[in-house]
Amino acid sequence: MRLEGKNALVTGGSGGLGSAICAELAAEGATVAVHYHRNEALAREFVAALTAEGRRAELVSADVASAEGAEALVKEVVQGLGGIDILVNNHGITLGGVNLEDTEVGDWDHMMDVNLNSVFYLCRAAVPALRARGAGSIVNISSNIVNSLPGGSSAYAASKAGLVALSQVLSKEVARDGIRVNALSPGLIAAGMGQGAMDRRDPEVLARFVATIPIGRPGTAEEIARVVAFLSSDEASYLTGQNLTVNGGDRTESYQ
Repeated sequence: MRLEGKNALVTGGSGGLGSAICAELAAEGATVAVHYHRNEALAREFVAALTAEGRRAELVSADVASAEGAEALVKEVVQGLGGIDILVNNHGITLGGVNLEDTEVGDWDHMMDVNLNSVFYLCRAAVPALRARGAGSIVNISSNIVNSLPGGSSAYAASKAGLVALSQVLSKEVARDGIRVNALSPGLIAAGMGQGAMDRRDPEVLARFVATIPIGRPGTAEEIARVVAFLSSDEASYLTGQNLTVNGGDRTESYQ
């Protein structure tokens, strides 16, 4: 129970990866605010399942791609739970296989709004609340794509690389307040957007890519969730400003 007495806000908390993160943080003793934006039925079902297991979880909703929505979300969680100790920015969208010259301006702007601008809004709103608790942890979910930067990924890669830079700069600004900020870059994960990407790939192409992963398989959402729980706990008390890549040793260009 490394997180007993802690309050956590997890954005995109009812999705494939987010639900595993929420479940792990709750299992470690945290009270978790599970954020969703569109799929209310799925989110309510997930929170009901968590509470039925005796976990502490609350459902919250907001469009975090707007500054107003992000600020209102943080305010709601602070008022409802009495404060925030952990912020996990897990929400995101992807756009792969589109060269820069073929990327629509609207698609680029939407990618930045959802994947990067929203994290700026949330961190800006949450830092005072974390500071008020005397310590805290922010974990921003990036992507292994920042290590390979394949062609056809300009919008997504730029948004996720920006997320790593934001995390590292912010970590220096708030370290003296006892707030740690880290990015986490998953590789191929059989959940959420990762599973969707695998489902869209030609099976032979996917098999060739998986064969290049030294561990020899995609990761699981639970494996990522355990790393998030570690980063959120006092066991990681001297770990900040890092981009922790969790990818089974993958160093290939891309499976796109």
